[in-house]
Amino acid sequence: MSTEQLTAPVDGVKRPARARKRRRRRKDRVGVLLGALAQFFASRRGDALLVLLLFLGALAIRWPYLLRLPHFTDETVEIQWALAIARGEIFPLTASDRYYGPLHPYLVAAAHQLFGPSIWLPRAIVMVFGALTVALTYLLGRALAGRVVGLIGAGLLATAPQHIIVNSHIAWQNSTTPFYATLTFLALTLYLNAERGTGNAELRPVGSRGVVPTIEPKYSAAAPAATGFRVPRSAFWLLLAGFCYGLTLHTHPGTIVLAPALALTFLLVVWRARAWRVLRTPWPWLAPVAGVVAYSPVLIYNLTNNLAGVERVQTRRNYAYETQLTWEKYWQNQGDLWLELARIVSNPMRIPAERAHYLTSPFMLLMVGLSLVGIGLLAWRRQPLPLCALLCTALIMPAFNKAYGQTWDRYMLTGRYVTFLLPLAFIAAGVAILALLGLLARVVPGQWQRPTPRRVLVVAAGVVLTLLILYPLQPLSRYYTHEAAKDPANASFLATIAFLRETRAPRTPIVIGRLLAKVDLKDGADAREIFDVLLDLEPMPHTSPQDTRAGIEQIVASVAPGDTEALPLIIMMRDECWQMPDRRPFQRVSERYRLRELYPTLPSYYAVYRYVPPGEPGNCMPATGPEPGE
Repeated sequence: MSTEQLTAPVDGVKRPARARKRRRRRKDRVGVLLGALAQFFASRRGDALLVLLLFLGALAIRWPYLLRLPHFTDETVEIQWALAIARGEIFPLTASDRYYGPLHPYLVAAAHQLFGPSIWLPRAIVMVFGALTVALTYLLGRALAGRVVGLIGAGLLATAPQHIIVNSHIAWQNSTTPFYATLTFLALTLYLNAERGTGNAELRPVGSRGVVPTIEPKYSAAAPAATGFRVPRSAFWLLLAGFCYGLTLHTHPGTIVLAPALALTFLLVVWRARAWRVLRTPWPWLAPVAGVVAYSPVLIYNLTNNLAGVERVQTRRNYAYETQLTWEKYWQNQGDLWLELARIVSNPMRIPAERAHYLTSPFMLLMVGLSLVGIGLLAWRRQPLPLCALLCTALIMPAFNKAYGQTWDRYMLTGRYVTFLLPLAFIAAGVAILALLGLLARVVPGQWQRPTPRRVLVVAAGVVLTLLILYPLQPLSRYYTHEAAKDPANASFLATIAFLRETRAPRTPIVIGRLLAKVDLKDGADAREIFDVLLDLEPMPHTSPQDTRAGIEQIVASVAPGDTEALPLIIMMRDECWQMPDRRPFQRVSERYRLRELYPTLPSYYAVYRYVPPGEPGNCMPATGPEPGE
């Protein structure tokens, strides 16, 4: 065998031919494996697996701090409403707020019936809806611009702090708005895409550069010209879009801004396709009817009860509802809305004191730029839905909503009013990213077009994209650490419930002190309401008397002598115990629990106290005597 057969020049270095063959085989095997994986995920089974993985990954990201942060809000009112439904006490046509629909309360009530009451359940349901929204975002992105765009959009939503902290943690019906809105967007997009695939060339799928093939349709004298909208084929998707929009309205009436956006999207596609004959069919008119049917419980209730829901919005929601609209207030709300949108697509925890300081955040500028460019590209490619949704929201919502992320909003709660735009914004960002990568691929020097350098570029682009998706987890982690240290509310509430679960005997009643109602957690709930709901979810029998002392004496009077198990446990403020005319019977049996919103001028805490018979140590102290700071 000759030397030339044993060696070959590779990059100026002679290597054994056998080693070269091994490397080539390894590359071939890797290529075959990657090709098989790509082929699998392009199939229906692979797509289903990808959706499942996205859902599970989103669940894993949303699980930490589920009950811990944010602290319990007026979600407690909605939870009590659902519990009343589960117990068969009420069968309402609306939610607790008469302008919400009953959809979510009945779902939560069904879950309580199926799994039993649980402190975890209301927030776990919202977490599942949040993770499902991530999966739906992939499907919507795939329908709008392909699988890769869908993956990018779903990845960005999976790590978005706004969607995690608010829409996947707080047990509001409004937290589920992005799910139903995305379902509506998906159904409408599938309808329009299906109709673009009919015989009319004007409605065929858009090319990779946004150019529609110029193929003239062929007509015969015997057959009428095709309208391009063979309605029976895809009417289901249009009716589903209308019905899902009605469900979206259940979650918050502010989503009324999407009604003109959906109609405008439909009309723009019809106009671009010159397919006006579709309006002669019943399906475009039945879609709004389906929406009205879905929303009919709320309409029936309000029409038969003097518009009670509208009155409640106007009189009890002054923090959000714009009661005295002027042009000056409208433009102020308009600017605040755009800044809110800029925050929720990037880092919602960052609320600069000056508007000019928004320009100092590179990540915010990058995400806003990508989203806007992507929305423009989608509109150019005959997918106007994101643009219509953004413009209709920005033009209409400031006329009635003024709550857009103030400095006091440490939990980004007001962002929930526009979070339904997040899936569209992140899908648009994915479109812009792919367009940018395509542009770079066309302008790179010729030597980088070879297979090996091209793989390096692809890997580098993948790394940068992964970092872009994962970056929001860094401010999210900082936020968790900061708020967990500053706000002990939920940790104290949950520790109290755990203590009662371990300490309370089966016949021991629980009394919730009156002064806890004065501990306002600033987001629609006070400490007494929260304990009332948490004890309902356990469940543990309890009372919340207007006069704590009188309520305790009433219970004690009915207890037989020596029956210490029937003596109550009392959750009350240290101040309330010390203000009792007779402190002797109250013995502190738990640790001292603190809340962020307790009285700032007093050494205040709350604790669990036991009513003790005469002869046992009490005086609002532990059995072992006073502790430092008592």
